[in-house]
Amino acid sequence: MRKQLCTAIGAIALMIAPSMAWADGYFVPFVGANFGGDVGRPLGEASRDRNRATYGFGVGGMGGGIFGAEFDFSYTPDFITKDDAGVVTKNNLLTAMPALVIGIPIGGQSGVGVRPYFLAGAGLMRRDVDFGSLASFSRNDLAYVLGGGVMGYFSDHIGLRGDLRYLRDFKVDDLDLTEIDLERGTFNFTRASIGLLVRF
Repeated sequence: MRKQLCTAIGAIALMIAPSMAWADGYFVPFVGANFGGDVGRPLGEASRDRNRATYGFGVGGMGGGIFGAEFDFSYTPDFITKDDAGVVTKNNLLTAMPALVIGIPIGGQSGVGVRPYFLAGAGLMRRDVDFGSLASFSRNDLAYVLGGGVMGYFSDHIGLRGDLRYLRDFKVDDLDLTEIDLERGTFNFTRASIGLLVRF
């Protein structure tokens, strides 16, 4: 399964790479927060009020019109809140998501301007959770992303991007961990972020 996911993501990345030579390439390091969604019980109870800090980057390119492509990578340490009982001792979440982008350049593709955009894609979601002496698991899943935001440029090369994305895996959880009763459900959450936008 891991080999198939890596192959699929690699193929999509190769398709995205030529877009980087298009009229409007960009790189966005970002910080943000994950919130909402469902991670399964009892983990959902521990993370209901979470606002987990995350960081990563996006790299993409827009064509001469409104279509483009992007690859997004994010990492969240302690995605699930560590509880007082010490059941969850450490955990993290990694996502690697290629996506297709539709964005309208208001003000052109150089100088000061704004580009609202929407995107949709699919890629890898990896979860690592350690329950101390009880159990632990690492899992790679195919997941999809839907989202949008606004790119705003102050000059030819520098700007800011505000972004909101919903991520959800395709596979239904069915985890059999000793004394951990995870209900069947689909892992999902929303991510809000802001980043420095570098156009090239």
